[in-house]
Amino acid sequence: MKHTLFSRPAWVALSSLLLFLPACATTPRPDVPGTLKVQVNVPPSWNLLLDDRVSEVFVEQVRDTFHQAGFERPVEEVHYVEDPAKAPYLLTVNLTEWRINHVGNVDCTFSASLQTPRGTRQLGLYTSTIPRWFGGPGQFGLSQAFVEAADGAIRNLCHAIAKSELLPDFRKADVVSGVIQRRKST
Repeated sequence: MKHTLFSRPAWVALSSLLLFLPACATTPRPDVPGTLKVQVNVPPSWNLLLDDRVSEVFVEQVRDTFHQAGFERPVEEVHYVEDPAKAPYLLTVNLTEWRINHVGNVDCTFSASLQTPRGTRQLGLYTSTIPRWFGGPGQFGLSQAFVEAADGAIRNLCHAIAKSELLPDFRKADVVSGVIQRRKST
């Protein structure tokens, strides 16, 4: 009996490998004390897969912007918070719109609140508008325009959080003259 790639034992071995591989890759990481959990609430749509992808991309933007500003603790996405005591630092973002408006600009608008061991504070409404052509031509340019619109609003949120000094190791001194600068460690 000849064993080729298309034989039954080969398919069984390949499918079992593909079945158990994702389980190995998704082992939960232990929580680091002071981890900032970010929950992004997206307006309901018919496409649930798109909603999950939007929240993932938005959390990545928050992580990048906060780390550029000098926040050195981990930033992780959380979908649902059952026990608020398990997430002492929780940033909740209510994404109102992240779309192309009627004149062709990309708008990003959201409200945010921050829960810390000292209590919960409403941080306000943040918005940014970028011209569609800002990112360049084609689908990659459009994608870049969406990223830039989110980045502008998240930068304003980052300044507000740094100014409030609600997060440990992230203070007003870290953000100098409206430009995000990386802190020098000594």
